[in-house]
Amino acid sequence: MVAKRKASPGAKPAPAAPVHDDTRARLLATARDAYLDGGPAAFSLREVARRVGVSAAAVYRHFDGKDALLGAACEQGFAVFAGYLMKALTEPTPALRLRATADQYLRFGLENPRDYRFMFMSSLEELAAPVDVRKAPDRGPGFRVLVDRVRENMDAGLIAPGEVEPIAVLIWANVHGLVSLRLAGHLDSAGDDDAFTAFYRQANDRFLAALAP
Repeated sequence: MVAKRKASPGAKPAPAAPVHDDTRARLLATARDAYLDGGPAAFSLREVARRVGVSAAAVYRHFDGKDALLGAACEQGFAVFAGYLMKALTEPTPALRLRATADQYLRFGLENPRDYRFMFMSSLEELAAPVDVRKAPDRGPGFRVLVDRVRENMDAGLIAPGEVEPIAVLIWANVHGLVSLRLAGHLDSAGDDDAFTAFYRQANDRFLAALAP
């Protein structure tokens, strides 16, 4: 039997986890899941509250209503997504940074499939989300990262001269299409995630080669 260590006389107890923050985090994750499970018609604050184990009134202590809750859940997903994209900036050259950006897009989708579906594969009309990252992606921080990568590759002579943002949209459409098809089960024939990653990188390399001067 292992003897319990006695706390030193002056030791302070470990701080308790912030209940407010924990409840808010659970509401955000549960809202995402409830929306994906039942769709917009079945989504309600009452159902979210039931799943979390709080009263419907308790939800209103954190969010003004259904739209505010869904919007916050979407914003949180995009904040995590931006963190993935920022990792691509550690690469030493424009070409490697652009390819790493595409890799991080895939990694986010594979590691956070429910967030990806919620953010990128749900109805724009029904999902209350920040306008800058949903209805006008060219104003969102994630898209700006891609625009910057395209611009620096164009400046380096690796992408043919042209309008930067339309080219960024083409690259985004390519990677988004591949990741979305994978998550929807339409590219299972590519094999496991490692095999799909190799396929994805090869597809992106071919796509980028077509943009070269």
